[in-house]
Amino acid sequence: MKIRIGDLLFQNGIISKQQLDQALDIQKKKKRKLGEILIDLGYLSSENLMWMLSEQADIPFVELKPEMLDSNLINMFPEETLHKNCIIPLYETEDKIYIALGDPADNTVLQDIKKFTTKEIVVSGAEPGLIHRLLDKFFLVQQTEDSLATEDNGQITIRIRADQAQIEFNDESGKTKTNVGVLDLTLEISKKTKS
Repeated sequence: MKIRIGDLLFQNGIISKQQLDQALDIQKKKKRKLGEILIDLGYLSSENLMWMLSEQADIPFVELKPEMLDSNLINMFPEETLHKNCIIPLYETEDKIYIALGDPADNTVLQDIKKFTTKEIVVSGAEPGLIHRLLDKFFLVQQTEDSLATEDNGQITIRIRADQAQIEFNDESGKTKTNVGVLDLTLEISKKTKS
């Protein structure tokens, strides 16, 4: 029998019995997921929740790092599919693709990803906010590089704030194309000019 997430959190000393009971009372009234309630109350971090959900689903939990990303592998899947399902491909072997997903309890996400590969999918859990931030960074950097590499005639404007980057390209006809993404890293951009 599968142990409920609240019991797992209590048994592992992450929350107290009183905190669990308070969250369960709120859950009865508001019909929300227990983990979300515990996070809102400040009793639980998103990372601890994902660690426990991975434990409950009997899959490994992975702490994601930007250097783990394989751009060729990520580009095998549509950006929208990865964001919608909170999935990030990590690496592949001859017959398997290893992915991290933000909701190990959601069994339907694998159907979307299996449309793009015939390889076996091996799943691990990861913190969903971090998956989305890494995907945003990856696709933003890729779009920036593509814009700088392919657009010689036109004006490119890049605005970077602490929480967001915006890339705006105006082509010769005056048409504007804008890409916006979440950014919390330093973005180094250089473009060689023809002499």
